[in-house]
Amino acid sequence: MVDKIQMTIAAYDKNCGSYADKFMQYNPYVTHVTEFAKLLGNDFNILDIGCGPGNVAKQLFAEKELTITGIDLSAEMLELAKRNVPQGNFQLQDSREANFPPESFDAVMLSFSIVHLENDEAKLVLMNVVKWVRRGGYVYLSFMEGRQPGFETTSFSEQPLYFNYFREAEIKGFLEQRGLECIRSVRQDYPETDGSTTTDVFLFLKKR
Repeated sequence: MVDKIQMTIAAYDKNCGSYADKFMQYNPYVTHVTEFAKLLGNDFNILDIGCGPGNVAKQLFAEKELTITGIDLSAEMLELAKRNVPQGNFQLQDSREANFPPESFDAVMLSFSIVHLENDEAKLVLMNVVKWVRRGGYVYLSFMEGRQPGFETTSFSEQPLYFNYFREAEIKGFLEQRGLECIRSVRQDYPETDGSTTTDVFLFLKKR
């Protein structure tokens, strides 16, 4: 049986430089992270799940003085993150197995990290995120709508990665039932290399 995560991580390890070149300062995404940062206070403790080369952490640090812990399964991505964001704390961890104390973070970032997980895995991670963020804290979540799950090549990798797609209404409802209120949502077209368009969804949520 194909291990979707291991194949995906292998692709990220091999193509981490190409990914960083595209997404360290990809303006359509930087805009949303910068806007989300306005909700954060200086000295907030942030968890960045699927931190990649540190793109989100670097964008947050440009706006506020924060404490940021980033986790990822790609060792090569983590090496880039440590170089790109020396003030961050980056760790090799599987988001599906991570364990942090309840309410230990002021905000949690999930920038296109659940997109490599199957539905039940993504929901497990999101339930844990609800536990880890404090009352009154914030969650940033982005994902894609539009296709069937499966392996795909990308603009930064000729090696296929596993991608899953989610419905905005379903994710909002799932999180609302668990105490996260959506305070902002944005839908945005992402042009694919084959000429098609995927819908990116960005949610800002607050824990009641």
